[in-house]
Amino acid sequence: MTRVWRSAVTGGYHKQPSPSVYEAQAITPTDVADIEAATILDEVLGLARPRYKLRGICRPIRMDSLSARIDVATALTGQEKVPPLVEAEIAAESYTAVSFDLWKNVVHIVVSDEAAKKAAHDVLSLNVEDAAKDLARMENKQINETAEACTEKVSGTAYSDWGAMTTPPDSDTNPFEAIRASVEYIEGKGYEPDFMAMHPSIWGKFVTNTYVRDLAHAGIAELGRDGGQFTLPGYPTIKVYTDYALTQTPTATKGPLIGDSEAPALVLGEGPTEAAQYRDEKAGYDAYVIRQYLEPKLVIDDAIDKICT
Repeated sequence: MTRVWRSAVTGGYHKQPSPSVYEAQAITPTDVADIEAATILDEVLGLARPRYKLRGICRPIRMDSLSARIDVATALTGQEKVPPLVEAEIAAESYTAVSFDLWKNVVHIVVSDEAAKKAAHDVLSLNVEDAAKDLARMENKQINETAEACTEKVSGTAYSDWGAMTTPPDSDTNPFEAIRASVEYIEGKGYEPDFMAMHPSIWGKFVTNTYVRDLAHAGIAELGRDGGQFTLPGYPTIKVYTDYALTQTPTATKGPLIGDSEAPALVLGEGPTEAAQYRDEKAGYDAYVIRQYLEPKLVIDDAIDKICT
């Protein structure tokens, strides 16, 4: 079996002498089988990268070990109204200890001899594309599950169908009321919200809501040209992330998310990625196994909120 791994820290590709050991043994041009496995891995990760949508709501922590304890910087407090000739107290950075025990997401690509010989197209490329999609799907799903585990902070501002119109053409609910309440709570804790994450169908209701449309027409709110950002006076730009892993119909415990990715509200432990190539001569197929190690963590609960029903 040919086995290679990609370092999350350096981005380099290396040989892996055994499943439990990561050593920086560089792949050389003479390592034909290793290069082939590294190429497949590179193609899968390259195709998956644009689909890692929810990485944007996390602070990435890159590591080449599968378990680690990392101190994540979370806050630094200055001293107010320092008198003349008085030395200010040292502003020590606050740290939160985060323990990672990375799990693995695995895709197994198999191309039978019959499929390779009979197909009029590149079967392996199709499998690589599908592998990339599923790696991204699993990561987005797991980040969302971690993010939605945060607590609901603001009472009395529940999500009420942003697309509902009892008496058209006016929407029943102003989404900015709930959004503003969440933003103000997070800012009151000393953080600056920079993202909102929601299911694409909820984003569609948001941008077609008449209150949002009227504020945009009046210049009070501004929607980004790419449909991925919006701003309100007095608030920082909030980038919108949409993915089908997010909850489509908000419930009492799950809904659109608003938070500060720099606080960080969430961190993503990003470990190494392995690719192993092997052939089963008895069954008659070539195969690649790709393993991606990761773990998202909720670090600062006060830096993220969800708008629930």
